[in-house]
Amino acid sequence: MKKSAPKNKTKKDFKIKELAKKWLAPLSTTIIVVILSVIAITFGRQRSLSNNQQAVSPQVEVVQNSDNVQLPATDSRSSNSIEAVLKNRRVRLDYSDASLSLKQIAQLLWAGQGINTDWGDRTAPSMKSTYPLTLYLVANKVDGLEAGEYQYLPGDRTPLNQLKPIKKTEMSDTLYDLLNQSSFKNIPAVIVVAGNMEKMAEAYGGIRHDKEVYLEAGFAAQNMALQAESLKLGTMISTNFDELKLKEIITIADTDTIIYLMPVGSPK
Repeated sequence: MKKSAPKNKTKKDFKIKELAKKWLAPLSTTIIVVILSVIAITFGRQRSLSNNQQAVSPQVEVVQNSDNVQLPATDSRSSNSIEAVLKNRRVRLDYSDASLSLKQIAQLLWAGQGINTDWGDRTAPSMKSTYPLTLYLVANKVDGLEAGEYQYLPGDRTPLNQLKPIKKTEMSDTLYDLLNQSSFKNIPAVIVVAGNMEKMAEAYGGIRHDKEVYLEAGFAAQNMALQAESLKLGTMISTNFDELKLKEIITIADTDTIIYLMPVGSPK
């Protein structure tokens, strides 16, 4: 004869089944929502990271052509120690009218914004690897280089180390007349440092961070000042100019701000 299940056990099983039916659907839904949320957050972070990497590591567009001037290879060693150069560094205000060599110009520009790694980093640090600075050269008396204005092209991941001609014209007297500063009289070369504030803002999601551009310009200036001392040359920093009038003489992109000028020559 078949035994019947105890009544209390049957009621217990029934309650378990009822509870299972009641909570199975909400629990399943919750688990699915959690899984989808985790996937969405992970995907969003990866996408944000990708966008940030693209924003902070912009490719420097450089158009190579036969008009560009290939600069001599730069040196990474010298007979001067960094301590000796720091000790001897001075603000030089008076220069002779002796010409500079293209090798000296190449070394100075490389010190300011040259490529120093195999992945495109430069001699001056840049926040978020933005590189908002552009160096221009006003060549008055540089051996092997026609007088005029040039843009320094450091390169991107691969060092380029070239000068792009902007205009070939004598600018020595015009620049001196505008600035009316003795340091620019008969100066063989002037390095112009300009910064793109909008480029830095883009790296910070549209929020202006002009101070980072000025800090970077300071790094570049110190590099070039120390390099000039190492080459037995002199230089100084000038910010005493009317930018609008200066831009009538020197061709600078409308998006750029001229931060300072560095006359370079042999000190008297």
